[in-house]
Amino acid sequence: MELTYSSLGLILKMKTFPLLLIFILILSLNNCFVFRSIEKPSHTIKIESESLDQVKIHWIGHATMLIQIYDKWILTDPNFSDSLGLVVKRYIYPPTDLEYLPIMDAVIISHTHFDHLDKSTLSSLKIKGNLLVPKGAGFYIPKIHRENTIEMLPWDQVNKNELEITAVPARHFGGRWLLDNLWDGDPYTGYVIKYKDVTIYFAGDTGYQPKVFKEIGKKFDIDIALLPVGPSKGPNNPVHINPSEAVDTYLDLNAKYLIPMHYGTFYRSMDSELPDLMKALEPLGKKAIVLSIGESFQFKGD
Repeated sequence: MELTYSSLGLILKMKTFPLLLIFILILSLNNCFVFRSIEKPSHTIKIESESLDQVKIHWIGHATMLIQIYDKWILTDPNFSDSLGLVVKRYIYPPTDLEYLPIMDAVIISHTHFDHLDKSTLSSLKIKGNLLVPKGAGFYIPKIHRENTIEMLPWDQVNKNELEITAVPARHFGGRWLLDNLWDGDPYTGYVIKYKDVTIYFAGDTGYQPKVFKEIGKKFDIDIALLPVGPSKGPNNPVHINPSEAVDTYLDLNAKYLIPMHYGTFYRSMDSELPDLMKALEPLGKKAIVLSIGESFQFKGD
């Protein structure tokens, strides 16, 4: 019997709930808020001096990427908080303060988990465009941004002031509060961001899905793929890709560059994750851009 995405989702809802509880308990012990200090980033981000004729990716940490495409600013899965629910503590502080961020042309949320949808951060953001979330996630958005929030299903598209953002399929799981995983549907998605001559893919959180990634690669000419590489280390994790699978995903997408994310911020330290990551990315050479938190990559079209 063929395992479809729908049946997979049902299996995940039934079988992963006890595992999620165990996972949270382990994280609570290993990353306890009380016993670990937060490091200062080795780089800081200064926005006020940025030219409006460039394309630049700034890594804030985890899945939070500040994207500049010429005169447009997009923020992904914004999280500037010190911890996740006062349990899982950040390893490295964000490289800039929220108050210094530009007004956003778009903010995109991949799913409802605390590390990707942080209400405190969202409440402090200035957004002049849309806040895009997967179907069912609008419930968790702070009231200050409800009017400009759009819920999206895979392949839905929003175009505002020439900034085109398409929701694309992801393979993950819901459940912001664990129990709501039983009824919240499939509130997760990736996004393709297109403006003028630049196209960027933001995966959010996802398991490896080669057919879907190849389909996305055929539909879009992707310049930069922002791909998660943790917290999974082993193969065949249904809801997370590891560093080696991120390489496969990059090849499936036929993207020009890969920038890894979703590591070294909350669940494991940067030092513990970098060796495996660098080894996996080595075959890609200069096409893999490994940033430190606070570092930036300027895309010049090559």
